[in-house]
Amino acid sequence: MDKVVRPLVEDLTRQHFRQLDGLRGIAILMVIACHFDLLYQPVDGGKGLVSKFAQAGWMGVDLFFVLSGFLITGILLATRDSPHYFRNFLARRFLRIWPLYYANLVLFFLVLPHVLPDLPRDFQSMLDKQAWFWLYGANWLFAQEGGFRQTGGGYFWSLAVEEQFYLLWPLAVYWLSSRSLLRLSIGLLCASLGLRLFLEANGVSVQSLYTITFTHLDGLAVGAILAIGLRSQKGTQQLLRILPYCCGISMVVLGIARWQDGAFYYWSRYTVLYGYTAIAVLAGCLLLWSLRLSQQAGLNRLLACAPLAAVGRVSYALYLIHAPLAAFLKSGLMPALAKYLPAWSYGARYCVVIVVVLSVSWLLAIASWHFFEKPILALKGRFSYDQSVPAPAAVGLKMAEDRRESG
Repeated sequence: MDKVVRPLVEDLTRQHFRQLDGLRGIAILMVIACHFDLLYQPVDGGKGLVSKFAQAGWMGVDLFFVLSGFLITGILLATRDSPHYFRNFLARRFLRIWPLYYANLVLFFLVLPHVLPDLPRDFQSMLDKQAWFWLYGANWLFAQEGGFRQTGGGYFWSLAVEEQFYLLWPLAVYWLSSRSLLRLSIGLLCASLGLRLFLEANGVSVQSLYTITFTHLDGLAVGAILAIGLRSQKGTQQLLRILPYCCGISMVVLGIARWQDGAFYYWSRYTVLYGYTAIAVLAGCLLLWSLRLSQQAGLNRLLACAPLAAVGRVSYALYLIHAPLAAFLKSGLMPALAKYLPAWSYGARYCVVIVVVLSVSWLLAIASWHFFEKPILALKGRFSYDQSVPAPAAVGLKMAEDRRESG
């Protein structure tokens, strides 16, 4: 390693890392695989090797958290001395997150009850407790209920955690120095781990610990640590120096948790207690490694490849669309396939469902991006990070910002 290492990230409002689109793509594909595994119920009760890998796809949410913590903290640090710091950040985040989120709620709570004579149980349970979803508090509902069995829409929990982070973190970045913010981020990482251990020892269920904001801050904290450290030469050197050790220790910890639990589910006891921290650190190592490599390195060429990057760009819509669509289509398609293709095994028929759900989800996500999300994102130009640049430069800057914030 060279004695002098330049900061890897100096200003996230002007830098676009193509490999981050690929990381988003990997994250959403992992989450989708996990949800398909949860819906898979073979008649013999057994699941094969592919299912064992798919069951670990929930870790994609933690990769999303690391990416969010990294990008949001980096943007806030780069703009905290600019005019309208709070207004611009919150307006841009709301334009990216709220329209599609609330469009889904309007569909579930205001449209479907008048269209479907008999709502599926999952949607009816959401309708009865809809205030939690309108107020971005779904994660606390699921924590209170001890998991996702009583109420549908479990995938909304992570969106609630991120929104709570978006509302509070700008205050911390604005008031604290970079050194103090780094200490706070490390403190939140340690506190999240410690709080899980304490609450589980005092009878709180591991399913609740999964969705409580303060017990699942690991990924956001790791992302923030990277964003702070990579803005300086010294911080970059230190992070690159400890990268292999953090990666190795985290893999050992996660392996021990897997051995103790015998599974890789998000509700497995030891995975909950200390596995979440190891997963967040591993995701942070992957992010740091991709930033350290050149754009022509094998990993980054894979992450920046057109198909994976395209999936990453529409990952938000895919996240919101695929789960309810899978529940709807599976309930209708599986009986029909069993009737018309009785010779096919349950697994073969389920593969057909997967292909149909993925195809329809992709088409809807693309339509959402081009006809709903992009027109709304065009309004971000009214809340530019840098309002002092000349008009032509501002156009180019806006295009870079939109690519960077597309997830």
